[in-house]
Amino acid sequence: MPATLARLGDNAALVRELLELFREDAPVFQSRLTNALSHGDFAGVARASHSLSGMLTTFGAEAAMQIAQCLERMGQVGDLTGAKAQNEKLGDEISRFLKIVSEKLAEL
Repeated sequence: MPATLARLGDNAALVRELLELFREDAPVFQSRLTNALSHGDFAGVARASHSLSGMLTTFGAEAAMQIAQCLERMGQVGDLTGAKAQNEKLGDEISRFLKIVSEKLAEL
């Protein structure tokens, strides 16, 4: 969280605003990812994962970002073996990230 604040000029209001946008957008891309996985759509998996990875990078959510990048690579190479489990882990990590960042912002 301190790194995110520093990247954004120590502007807690901006972090809160970006977090609210993430809360709105992330479920859309998570749904796209899940749908692409269920249809074996490699390109769709790569696109949705890439979008999530970019959003997570903004906040320095390393664990979730790494899972999203792994899913993106799976889609790019056309091998979705284990992707459903990774998607579940990604959902768990995003939930964990949101809980932590919300607690940290409440302290500011």
